[in-house]
Amino acid sequence: MMAPSVVTRSGEVELVLGSAGSNRIRSAILQTIVGVVDRGLTVTEAVRAPRAHFEGDIVYHEPGLEPECVAGREVVRFHDLNLFFGGVQAVQRTSGEMLGAGDPRRGGVAVVVA
Repeated sequence: MMAPSVVTRSGEVELVLGSAGSNRIRSAILQTIVGVVDRGLTVTEAVRAPRAHFEGDIVYHEPGLEPECVAGREVVRFHDLNLFFGGVQAVQRTSGEMLGAGDPRRGGVAVVVA
């Protein structure tokens, strides 16, 4: 599964990202986009933010995140950030600056070369 993604605003590229993580790629990418676009996080903050994944009747989540819609579902809580939730790599353009983020779940790093 692959889901390289580009987010634009007013016709300009704002965020480019992708992830490894099997069927959890979509939830990892979506949560990162929501972090940047809707919550106003930097790309680094969004990539490092706790994640959840819903599959069937099971809710998996990392510490720092308590999903509200768990009634009637089995809950699997992880004790730390975990590779289970993917490995997002992302680049954000903001005010003419480029910011990069590598997911610590996958040992990722980002280097901006000027």
